[in-house]
Amino acid sequence: MRTSYLTTSVVKAKNFCTKTGPLWALFCLLLVLGCEQRREAVVISGPTMGTSYNITLVGQRSQQELERLQAGIDAILEHINQVASTYIDDSELMLFNAAPIGRPIDVSNELYELLAISAQVFALTSGAYDVTVGPVVNLWGFGPGVDFSQQRQVPETEALTQALAKVGFDSLSLGEDSHEVSKAKAISVDLSSVAKGYAVDELAEYLLAQNVVDFLVEVGGEIRVSGQNRRAEPWRIGIEMPSLTPTDPAQAVSITDAGMATSGDYRNFFVRDGIRYSHTLDPRTGRPITHNLASVTVIEASSALADALATGLSVMGETDAMEVCRRNQLACFFIIHDGEGFVEQHSPAFEVYLH
Repeated sequence: MRTSYLTTSVVKAKNFCTKTGPLWALFCLLLVLGCEQRREAVVISGPTMGTSYNITLVGQRSQQELERLQAGIDAILEHINQVASTYIDDSELMLFNAAPIGRPIDVSNELYELLAISAQVFALTSGAYDVTVGPVVNLWGFGPGVDFSQQRQVPETEALTQALAKVGFDSLSLGEDSHEVSKAKAISVDLSSVAKGYAVDELAEYLLAQNVVDFLVEVGGEIRVSGQNRRAEPWRIGIEMPSLTPTDPAQAVSITDAGMATSGDYRNFFVRDGIRYSHTLDPRTGRPITHNLASVTVIEASSALADALATGLSVMGETDAMEVCRRNQLACFFIIHDGEGFVEQHSPAFEVYLH
């Protein structure tokens, strides 16, 4: 029997066999459909972090239990938003960004964990992942609140130099025996490249604490799965082919008890004088990437770590990124431009997910 795929629906129902709308993310969440009898499943969904969350729960549950779970989910997401959002003036992150240079700030466990993950990936990628890159992103016209209908320009060298002077995660100091964090220069931290993955992890841990063992959590395209799908099998997830429009998946993987994230350069860019400028910027140079790595997918126990790694590796390019993956036994899948189309590569640690 030929296997078919379906994008997960965003509805509250026992059976969801109809695609109700696209998930604007860098990959599609795909479930394998077959002729065997399937267990019941419900999808809880809602808005968060400027995007949406969609949580598939496998198994029969009462409406009362579902309402209780969703209330807990919404409370967790609201809390993380208050910690890490750059759109909330009095969020903990924005208050830290406004704090004086050199003053140690005792931050929450959540903010400290987000910064610690950022520090880990900053080191693994030799600075290709840097959550202080915001001034450069804004200069190129890819920052939050930008009107993408307006024409964007290539920055002048002097302006780029000034923006780069405000970048540098290595100017942050994280306490080893405390949650104190300080900065050595005026920098602004933006955790948007790791916060959604972190939220996915927090929701997954909440569900496990509520004795929910078979589920899929997705926030803005970052996911984490636990247990098995409706057919009592590992979850089948599709990796999207780089394209401006939805297409069939480039690859489908089988995962359980893991997080997965994808980052790519193919949807947000501008063209000036015949040159394509990607939104993926190298924080070490302040300039858009010029290599051929179109998409990076990472599978990790932590969705937050996968989220940050996918971003950092996509900056490095296929050669350097694959070396990092091999050296650190990271499970990574690359889709690479080769002139006329795409080629696929994966690290040795990714092989187990392809069967």
